[in-house]
Amino acid sequence: FNLGYGIEFGLGAAFRQIMMLMHSSFAAVVPMVTLNNGVEMPMVSLGTWQYTSSVAESAVTLGLSLGFNHIDTANNYNNQDGVGAALKGFNRSSFFLTTKVPPQTSPKKAYAGTTKDLESNLELLKLRSVDLVLLHYPPVTQSCSAMQEAWRAMEDFYAAGKARAIGVSNYCISSFECILKTAKVTPAVNQIQFHVGMGTDPLGVKSYADAKKIVTQAYSPLGDGSSDLITGKLVTGIGQHYNKTGAQVSLRWLKDHGIPLSTKATSAEYLSQDLDAVAGSWSLSAIDLAALDGATKPSGKPSFICNS
Repeated sequence: FNLGYGIEFGLGAAFRQIMMLMHSSFAAVVPMVTLNNGVEMPMVSLGTWQYTSSVAESAVTLGLSLGFNHIDTANNYNNQDGVGAALKGFNRSSFFLTTKVPPQTSPKKAYAGTTKDLESNLELLKLRSVDLVLLHYPPVTQSCSAMQEAWRAMEDFYAAGKARAIGVSNYCISSFECILKTAKVTPAVNQIQFHVGMGTDPLGVKSYADAKKIVTQAYSPLGDGSSDLITGKLVTGIGQHYNKTGAQVSLRWLKDHGIPLSTKATSAEYLSQDLDAVAGSWSLSAIDLAALDGATKPSGKPSFICNS
C-alpha cells in the first residue's frame, strides 16, 4: 500500500517496522478520560475513515500492536468487516471500540432504522458489544422528531448492554437541545471537527457540552491534512522547542486542553509519533498553548450539518 503520510508498506513490512520501534525508548501509556457514566475512554483513537476493508485491517492490526488501545470506525465507512478481522487477533479487554450509525430522516422509521444499523455494526465487527456508539451526524432535514426517535433506539441498545456508552457526532447546540427534551440518557461524547485554528470553543459547542458533562472529542485534528498544522511555521517553530514535529504539536494542543482525539495513519513511524503526541511525557508551555489558541488558520466548523 502507499497510504498514510505517503508511507508504503505491506502487512509484512508493517511488522518489520514494529520490531524496529519496539527497541525505542518510548512506550505508550495512553491517558484516559472518564465519561459521564463512569466509563474510561482512551484519549487517542486510531481512525479508519476512507480506508478499504483490507487497509483498515492492516492499520488496526499495526496500531494495536504499537500501543493504540482505541479504534474508531462507522457504519458509513464500509470497512467494519476489515476492522473486525483485525480485532479477532487481540483480547477483547485490550481495546476500546467506537463505532457510529447514520442519521434517519423519517420520524416514523428512525427507531427501527437506527436499531437495524446498531445490530448490523455488531454483526460486521463480530462483537457482542461495543464500548461507544455515536449517532454520526444530525439528519440533513434537521427533523427533531427523527433525532429523538434515533436517540431512543440508542438508549435501548445501551440498556440492553450492547454498548458501554452512547453519544453523538457533529452535534451543535440546537441538535442537543432537541434530543435532550426527551432523552433518558445524556450523551457521553460529542465527536466534532476540532483543531488548531478553530479556537478553544468553536461556536460555543464545547462549553455547552462541558456544562452537560459531555466529553468533546476531536476528529480531523490535523484539519484534513492541512499544511498549516503539519508543516506550518507556527507548529514547526513550536515543535523545535520540544524536538517534535508540527503534527505532534497540533495533536498535543488538543491533549493539553483535555480533548480526546481521533487520528489516522498507516505507517508505524507516524502511528508512533501520534501516540507520543498524546501519551508522551511532554507538554506545551503556557506561552505555546496561548499562541496555538490564537491561531486562525485553518478555519473549520464543528459540524458540517448544523451551525447553531
